[in-house]
Amino acid sequence: METRLGRIPADYERPQPLKFAWPLVLVPELFTTARHLAVVRGYFASIGWEVYAPDFRAVASAARMDARTTDFDGGGFEELAAMVSEAVAALGRDAIIVGHGLGGLLALKAAEDPHVRAAVALAPMPPGFRSPLVMRAANWPARVLGRALQPPRGAALFQLLADAEPFQREALTRALVADNLRAALEVVHGRVRFAEGGRAVARLIVAGDSDRFAPLKTTREFAARIGAAIRVVPGRGHWLIGGRALERAVAEVQRFLVHNLGGDLLLFYPEECKESNDDQ
Repeated sequence: METRLGRIPADYERPQPLKFAWPLVLVPELFTTARHLAVVRGYFASIGWEVYAPDFRAVASAARMDARTTDFDGGGFEELAAMVSEAVAALGRDAIIVGHGLGGLLALKAAEDPHVRAAVALAPMPPGFRSPLVMRAANWPARVLGRALQPPRGAALFQLLADAEPFQREALTRALVADNLRAALEVVHGRVRFAEGGRAVARLIVAGDSDRFAPLKTTREFAARIGAAIRVVPGRGHWLIGGRALERAVAEVQRFLVHNLGGDLLLFYPEECKESNDDQ
């Protein structure tokens, strides 16, 4: 179903029955769109979550048209973070942010928003790491001339979609789009900052142990630096939003949220809620 969060178009699913008190807001990786989040969105909805997948790129495209410009720096990381906060504000209630890749980093940043109850990053883009998605040779003209970053091809594309179902890879590849230069370079160069000593919001990183775009050692160091919990999906790479990694990744997210948010989160599971609170 299509809806809007203020000026931001979004894909939306509301389950029957609804089992959780707050909605999930999904934020995509570089080069991907709400279409790439369809499988994970549907999976979360199937277990009782209300889920939104905002199309932030549509807002950025409209802004470029209004400004009559053809450049594609896409705005910096803080501008993207502001759009995530705008989407949450448009909901008019608290939410949980779940992001993949660059979207995962934006989810962790969103934990600073007073209306965010928890933040989950699936294979987040680690600040200061020279990700092959951004720094590969094919994107050298984009970095020098300020053009759009081009989607991965060849070995990088294979690594990106390695854990997707084989029958889905062709459609996923066709749906990849050129994407934000400025925000990606800010992350690669370590210019992203997280507030210290802020709100005590539950934050989780789920990582594959074979992810070349967010290596586990680097991801562990980043998680320790910002005080986020980390769970590892063994034998999996970057594509935690579908295919063979999805069930395990969602299970880790589900356990974390139930344990950390307890009775306030659960609408229909009083016994599970009691066990969760007893564990804390």
